[in-house]
Amino acid sequence: METRNSIRPLGPVVIDIENITKDYVMGEEVVRALRGVTLQIHRNEYIAIMGPSGSGKSTLMNMLGCLDTPSSGRYE
Repeated sequence: METRNSIRPLGPVVIDIENITKDYVMGEEVVRALRGVTLQIHRNEYIAIMGPSGSGKSTLMNMLGCLDTPSSGRYE
């Protein structure tokens, strides 16, 4: 009986972000939702974005979905 490796090889990078920041100005206060996030996602790769409430998960997902733009950093 032959065994087969069930792990798919990673494909090329499809999302590449580097040092992404997102700041929101609330009156005189600046809220830093993202602080220097770097991430690569490859084709055939599954990831989970996890963290406590207020940690920037929704902000990051909105950036990945092109619904929001970063204050600074690179997104390809």
